Amino acid sequence: MFKKISIIQWLAWFYFANFAFIVAISHWPGLTDNQGRLLGLFAIDPIDDIFHMLSGIAAAITAYHSRRWSVNYFKYAGIPYLIDALTCLFVGREFLNGDLCTQGFGTPDLSLHNILVNIPHLFIPLSMFWIGFWLSPRLKEAR
Repeated sequence: MFKKISIIQWLAWFYFANFAFIVAISHWPGLTDNQGRLLGLFAIDPIDDIFHMLSGIAAAITAYHSRRWSVNYFKYAGIPYLIDALTCLFVGREFLNGDLCTQGFGTPDLSLHNILVNIPHLFIPLSMFWIGFWLSPRLKEAR
């Protein structure tokens, strides 16, 4: 009837749900300010939505397919988010929406506001790497 899935696959389904939630709330009336920033902090443009959606779809596909695919998802899918956070902080441009390619390098912005705004894109890859590289080898479950 239902196939048994691993904890790592459950975590991939959780990431799917989170990315879908991010896309949904970024268009929820009342949660964006006059400049279109989610919760008044996060400027989410259509390219960000597409990337969040693709990240969620990839999580769902890997969760459905196998534990091994899910482990690989966690090992590699966080890399673009880490690059985005680091470029936002240290070169003042976003990587994921193409600003770095179209506008070139800016100036570093290590202000408290910019650090707080980039916490999600730091948390996503760090948690993914933790699941993929640290947690998955330690779990005693069917591989």
